[in-house]
Amino acid sequence: MEFFNKKEEVLEFMLTNYGREKLAAGQLNPTYYAFFDDDVLYDVSGSGYTENQNAAEPRIQSDTPKIKIIPTREGAETRANRFINAISGALNSIGSHTSDPASNVEVFKAQPYGDKGRIDAYPMGRSSYNTQDAPAWQLKILSDPTITSAQRFLNDDDFIQHIPQIDITIDYQTFFKQGAITSDAISGYFEDSNIYLALKENFLMIELVEENTPSEKENFEMEVYHSGTEQYTQLSFAPEAQNSFPVQTVDNVGYYMNILVDNDIPESVRRDLNLGASPRDIYTMTNEDVCD
Repeated sequence: MEFFNKKEEVLEFMLTNYGREKLAAGQLNPTYYAFFDDDVLYDVSGSGYTENQNAAEPRIQSDTPKIKIIPTREGAETRANRFINAISGALNSIGSHTSDPASNVEVFKAQPYGDKGRIDAYPMGRSSYNTQDAPAWQLKILSDPTITSAQRFLNDDDFIQHIPQIDITIDYQTFFKQGAITSDAISGYFEDSNIYLALKENFLMIELVEENTPSEKENFEMEVYHSGTEQYTQLSFAPEAQNSFPVQTVDNVGYYMNILVDNDIPESVRRDLNLGASPRDIYTMTNEDVCD
């Protein structure tokens, strides 16, 4: 364990064991970076102490020693035992008259690292320059589904992440119609009749705004998961085809639902929900009139 010399040292970079393995294999391709402040105690009242407001800055920046990077949080023996347990099946098969050593190469390359992703917990967010408030979400349900809200937690990589979840149920009404088949039909004519089954469309309209942050085109990233009996399976968006409709499979979002955002939302949908002529708080790239 070593502390920073704040008079001479400012920044230090060090690869973790997992990063070293990726670098050795030529697979290290850093794309993003983040800053963390897990080691900073901004408010000492939670630790049983009190201090003047003006004393917080020198305490954090100058008076508190900073530990240098610790690239791993577990010992070599722990990693070795985990590795042996992971390849125990391959070790039992090696040496038999039917085993092929070449088929076990990938098993030995797989080095499990228990501290992968556990070095820091919560990256710092980016606030707007004109506010002192922290980034926050504002979510409004503009349609009228059945909502059951609940605060749940996800334990990932030994960290408890507070992830708000909202359970929403949308009711789709089915009914019988008589006469010519229309666009809302979900069946053909029943036997010896001109009666068929129709479906009344329903919509879930959400207004989601990220407050106290810079307003940019891509403030959000959307991920869709299919809830199974044992786990969640991430679905993908089918690539757009130029001259035909994209083919949707069970692995695509479009196989189960249509998700439209911003200007893609038809005016007829907004009209059915008694909303305004256009959605609010939309970042657009279209040309607009310049103010005089």
